Amino acid sequence: MNSLEKLLEDKAIIVAGLILFSKKNTILFIEECEKSRIQILGIDAFYLQKDGIQPSLDNSVDFSSSEYIQKTENIYKESIEFLKDKNEKLFFEIICLFN
Repeated sequence: MNSLEKLLEDKAIIVAGLILFSKKNTILFIEECEKSRIQILGIDAFYLQKDGIQPSLDNSVDFSSSEYIQKTENIYKESIEFLKDKNEKLFFEIICLFN
């Protein structure tokens, strides 16, 4: 767990070794990334199930793809906009590049 994840540890759930956040807390995480200038590479979405988690590729995004690298000026704003219309039942893992 990195320092940012430790800062928000009380807002996370850990399932199958993944640190997941609700939509609201994912936005807080992104805001902290922006303050610390931590690069966001992607957001992976999951539904919680009784016996684990179910990935949701339709609700995930890879910001490291050439589509985003070339056209996105503010990845933090783009990340928050991406999350705004997502289902409240989803939980998210933020993929970051820590220096």
